Amino acid sequence: MEIAFLDLNHITRGVHTNTTPLGVGLIATYLKKNIAHSFGIRMFKITEEALKALKDWKPDVVGIAQYSWNSELNLHVANLIKQSNSSCIVIAGGPNIDASQNGRKAYLNKNKCIDICITFDGEIPFAELIKRLILGETLGDIQRKPGAGTFALDPDSGELVSSSEPPPRLPSLNVFGSVYADGVFDDFLEYGFHPFLQTHRGCPFTCGFCHTSNKYSSKMLFQSPQLFKQDMEYLGEKFAGKHHVTLYLANTNMSFFKEDFPIAEIIRETQEKYDWPKNIDCDSGKNPDKLIKMLSIISFMPRLALQTLTPQVLKNIKRRNISFDKFMAFQKDVLLKTGETSATELILCLPGESKETFKETLSTILNSSIQNIIVYTYMNLKGTPMSTEENIKHYGFVIRHRLVPRTFSEINGAKVFDTEEVVVGTNTLPFEDYIELRGICFIIATVFSSTELIPLKRLMFEYGIDMAAWVFNINKGLSKYSEVYSYSQAFLQETKDELFLTREALIDFYSDSENYEALLDGRLGDNLLRKYKCLVLSKAYLPLLDLAISEACKLMYGKIDDDKIRPMLDDIYLYLSTRNMKPIFEKLDNMDESLIRLKYDIPKWLQNTDESLRLENFHKPYTYMVNLTRETKVEMKNLVMMNKDIELSTQILYRDGTIRDFWPVWIDREKAEIE
Repeated sequence: MEIAFLDLNHITRGVHTNTTPLGVGLIATYLKKNIAHSFGIRMFKITEEALKALKDWKPDVVGIAQYSWNSELNLHVANLIKQSNSSCIVIAGGPNIDASQNGRKAYLNKNKCIDICITFDGEIPFAELIKRLILGETLGDIQRKPGAGTFALDPDSGELVSSSEPPPRLPSLNVFGSVYADGVFDDFLEYGFHPFLQTHRGCPFTCGFCHTSNKYSSKMLFQSPQLFKQDMEYLGEKFAGKHHVTLYLANTNMSFFKEDFPIAEIIRETQEKYDWPKNIDCDSGKNPDKLIKMLSIISFMPRLALQTLTPQVLKNIKRRNISFDKFMAFQKDVLLKTGETSATELILCLPGESKETFKETLSTILNSSIQNIIVYTYMNLKGTPMSTEENIKHYGFVIRHRLVPRTFSEINGAKVFDTEEVVVGTNTLPFEDYIELRGICFIIATVFSSTELIPLKRLMFEYGIDMAAWVFNINKGLSKYSEVYSYSQAFLQETKDELFLTREALIDFYSDSENYEALLDGRLGDNLLRKYKCLVLSKAYLPLLDLAISEACKLMYGKIDDDKIRPMLDDIYLYLSTRNMKPIFEKLDNMDESLIRLKYDIPKWLQNTDESLRLENFHKPYTYMVNLTRETKVEMKNLVMMNKDIELSTQILYRDGTIRDFWPVWIDREKAEIE
């Protein structure tokens, strides 16, 4: 039996989702390990490769992934397969499928190429479907009586038919073995996709906006450390010293479970042995003590997501946060004990939120010692509890359609777009307030959450400066700094322009040749916060630094002796100015070593962990040599390999703060001369 799996990527402007196809890879692995039959299985991430292979190869079954970033692309290629091979059976699965009966029926009626759909985890239902085909059942037989965890349209009546059996759940993640060590994803790693691993599956929480908030996902599955170690040994040997390759973990709450800690130990062992991975991307658990313990083992940006602090909104979305006192204590602990920057996540336009309550949440969190605030616009995700028609009507959701960033392709003359539904207003937060708050989010992303300005924020935290006032004042004072202001205005205009009343209107707009050209050259269709943060920090960094320090200076008067404020801030400016990447990118191979004299020993102050000491206690003239290391120059030349696109790779560096790996290093001149 010949089987194709499609988890395709839009690669028109860089690789949108640059990880190996973990989901379909695990389904394929489970199938081969549990059914004694001869299979020819091929997995595809690149559309051109899939189309080329399918010219001569006729699979009996095609499994397609349905994620928000590639549903339409996979459906388009599945349609092409059906047109050339009508007997092929197409099975769809993934989170981007409606959970309601009416929604599922409409989905199948619209997408005639799909024969059967799988709900929840796909491994067992897919294998059972294949078993039935091997045993001689026809497609019609299966559609009339779908198995557990599947649904289809009855070929006779056209009505939706779902199994009455509960969807099956795996006993553990050990059933797959060591998929990387077994070579399952070798082709994708060679292409440049980053390794994606999962050592726990499920989530014990019930947040109404999330796909894993259901009872099915509450049962946790784990992978044994022994199997994980085999994969990490394989990957470590393969990527030794390759810092541009990120390790991605599909775990939903890394550090929340005791089973996560042996996994972390193995990652650290791999780092020590192979100098890889340098960067780890994962979602962290929200227990502060456990997370601090995890961060003492491996380094990554911890995210204690809050989403909101408004009690009624938390009730509406069925979420419970940790106490804010614990949240604040964690921010200080993580800096002092690990040196890592911390982050939290908020969602704009949650049900019941207003402009006033959202700004209250922002103000409270800005003054919590947090270093990075990530604000998402609320997405109306299919299959989540909050996405029902009842909830949409009850909360007055204003839903608009926008392009998932960079997810567009042209296939044999046909343009394919993947889109998402976003909530840009509710009965408590009108659209005008949404736009105003997005403007503040621009300041939070480009100023407050920029890794570059952490020393300035630390100085303000030391003297109890109101960080919310700083952010809001910067927002008000933007017009005085024309370079930064022009980017903020462009951001707000594009925020309005990216929204469409219907998906059809969006497709009509971008299908126009002039507008499609704007997608191709990056003028349209990007992640706006990521795009404009990168533009400001890479092209208008020094004006932004002027603005940030100017507003900080105003707030510091009365908090510290006036004669100390300006000298300290002048040194901060001098220190932070070396993080201006524009001249570094332009003159990478001709960067000269420079000597910088400071009145305050800022590098030593930043290394200090004694809370009683402030910058003023480091008033000691010092000279440093500042230059780029040879290793940094090599890594900068590897940037394009991260996402097959230098612009996208750079955006992600600025977004995640990993741009810090490319800053010039400061070396104590006296120590350097002694050595």
